[in-house]
Amino acid sequence: MGNDTTKPSKEQRDYLYLRWSKKICDELGAEEYNFADSGASNHRILRNLAQVQYKGLKYFDLIVIQMTFPHRFEWYDNDRNNWRRISIEKYNTLGYRGTNILRKKENDTFTEFWRSYYESGMYSEDYGRVHEEICFNSIKSICKANNLPLILLSCNNKTELDFDYIIKKSHPDEIEQENMIRDLLELYEQKMYQMIPNCSRQNRL
Repeated sequence: MGNDTTKPSKEQRDYLYLRWSKKICDELGAEEYNFADSGASNHRILRNLAQVQYKGLKYFDLIVIQMTFPHRFEWYDNDRNNWRRISIEKYNTLGYRGTNILRKKENDTFTEFWRSYYESGMYSEDYGRVHEEICFNSIKSICKANNLPLILLSCNNKTELDFDYIIKKSHPDEIEQENMIRDLLELYEQKMYQMIPNCSRQNRL
């Protein structure tokens, strides 16, 4: 939402206080650390957990992760020195009728390669399913190894994995988010009860 030299707009600042992760933390009296990024992939989520934020996991009390659609990936661009996203939506392939259109500035030498990645069969639903499961199991194992309670969500309604919670819409409205917050707080109670029996929410914080 901007950087040290860019002040977020009022709409962006309001969103930071309205998103469901912030509201859940407010309910729990906890401090929010949100590393999510719009349109990112399960690979980015795992990379953040296993590498970028790994050394800091010891400072967290609860991990809440929302995984996403398995056709999203990322790759490292040595020329730009950053990670770049790829997805079916971005390249508008395989009959996907999304609203995102590839911008001219991103139409570089790699565009045709990634377009063919989806169109020529290098990517398949089976591959996406397996990669989703790899990320799913890795996230659970990392949290377990660090003795961190985990609530694992997904917005992929076609998943075959046993997530704690499936979001019906990838972008829930305000009412749907309120219902989701209530459900996730109940999940939190269940998770913590399994770790600390006969202990209420207030004295677990």
